[in-house]
Amino acid sequence: MDTPPPTPAPLRERLPGYLSTFTLGLAGGGLVGVIVWLATSMPLIDAVVFVYSGLGALLLLVGGVRGIGYGKSGGGSEEAVADRRSGPEGSAGEGASTRAAWPAGRDPLERRRRRVSAPPNPGTFWQVVAGFAYVGLGVALNVLFAPWPG
Repeated sequence: MDTPPPTPAPLRERLPGYLSTFTLGLAGGGLVGVIVWLATSMPLIDAVVFVYSGLGALLLLVGGVRGIGYGKSGGGSEEAVADRRSGPEGSAGEGASTRAAWPAGRDPLERRRRRVSAPPNPGTFWQVVAGFAYVGLGVALNVLFAPWPG
């Protein structure tokens, strides 16, 4: 009983939400940049560039991890903790051969299959695009307004 993955709404309907979130990120990054400027001896433009570049790098990492379906792989360390056995087979010797095998009914590649066959998530694509935009904005602000060393 495989249900088909939900189809995302058309871009025309999603774009206003993406743009408003990007604008809120710009405002929030600028505010954090001003706070960094006030808290340190950094010039204002350097503080804002620092925050925008960091935000962009964070979005690139998070969007990339979500885009490859890592969060949809399921289990992970929870499966290892749930399969931990206590008792006589927990010691070396008796039961050692049962510990080395995969638990009954589990396919070791099942998580990878779920991750690879995950439905497309356009939000992660736009998260990575926003990350590139923030990093590009930080670089552009640095090139245009930061004083040249010398």
